[in-house]
Amino acid sequence: MGILLTSLLFFAASGDPVKPVEMVPDDVIPNYLVNAGDRAEWGSAKQQDDAGKKRVQTGTSILNAPRAPSTGAGQETPEQIKVRAQKIIKEGEEQSARAMPSLERLRKVATARYLDLTKTSNIEQPLPQTLWKASLLQSAVRLQKVARDQGYKTQHLLGSMTILGSDKIYRTPVITKALREAWVKAEPAALASVPTGGYIFKRNPTSSVPQFSADWVTPTAAGQTALIWAEVYPLTADDAAGLLVVRMADAFTMRLVGSDVYLTTMGPAEKFPKKFTASIFLKDEKSYLQGAGVRSFDRDSNPVGVALLRDLCLHKGTLSIGASQSLYDLLGGDAPANDGAKEAWKVSPQPAVLLTRSFKVTSKGADGATFSIGELSLQLEDVSVAAKPAGK
Repeated sequence: MGILLTSLLFFAASGDPVKPVEMVPDDVIPNYLVNAGDRAEWGSAKQQDDAGKKRVQTGTSILNAPRAPSTGAGQETPEQIKVRAQKIIKEGEEQSARAMPSLERLRKVATARYLDLTKTSNIEQPLPQTLWKASLLQSAVRLQKVARDQGYKTQHLLGSMTILGSDKIYRTPVITKALREAWVKAEPAALASVPTGGYIFKRNPTSSVPQFSADWVTPTAAGQTALIWAEVYPLTADDAAGLLVVRMADAFTMRLVGSDVYLTTMGPAEKFPKKFTASIFLKDEKSYLQGAGVRSFDRDSNPVGVALLRDLCLHKGTLSIGASQSLYDLLGGDAPANDGAKEAWKVSPQPAVLLTRSFKVTSKGADGATFSIGELSLQLEDVSVAAKPAGK
């Protein structure tokens, strides 16, 4: 059970009372002790404290036990029993007292670590405006380095899609062609040949590793086969601005290993119809992005918000993101698995302000309760000369 630091009950400079800080429960304190010496000291002090408490309990039981009057020689009198019990209690209290300085210090160390790991984190990622052909070439160069660094010998470019909603997904051959050209320009021999029947997402009943063509060579470990695809998210009705996302996933683990997001135009590849600035912001309420495990996303989530959050999880956090849902959306085929995710996050759109899009991110815990992850926004601004009021 947590212990409250009542000494923190004072008024801050603003006049608002500071909330008492609740200590991390003793049974999880070792999880937040980074130093091995601290963990060893905690184990020794906890054993000493437990032994002291047990001795106090023994003495208290002796003291409170009903006793018949002593009649025989050599039997303890009630006064002698009381003295013995009090001696045992005192020894136990002294034993616990000797452990207390270590326990109190390490409780504070662990609580400080916990608070640091669960503090509100404000994440910002600027999105410079880039023409989409240039974006594809930049991504090809960067993700090929990721592939080399992680040892991928086989790379499959699966295609591209424009996503307007979960029920409005369209193949985008012109982006696929341009991405392939960029990939070959960066490294001519990097890509595997497209199979005769094309690609499809097909789950294998005897394996957790999906199949993507009739002649697919199934990888036997992570770091063997990379899957590459592109996603397009229009942001304005006139196609002057949109998000171009290039992803890379491991075909064995079905986890994202690379992701690039660009602010670009959905119009001609040679010029910008309008000039925009954009940034992604996330108020991560308890540093959830720094957690462990795999996260999936509710199918009712906003596609733009999910696209941004997938990228932030990969670049700004430590969470793993499954790829099955994206590949099913791209290729069709068998219904996807959740890639081992124990939590599904939902990204819900909030009222827009001008071109800025805002989202509320929530998660459903194992007990079915919904809790808040944070607030996500894509702040987009038209900075074209024509967009500025006269005289400004």
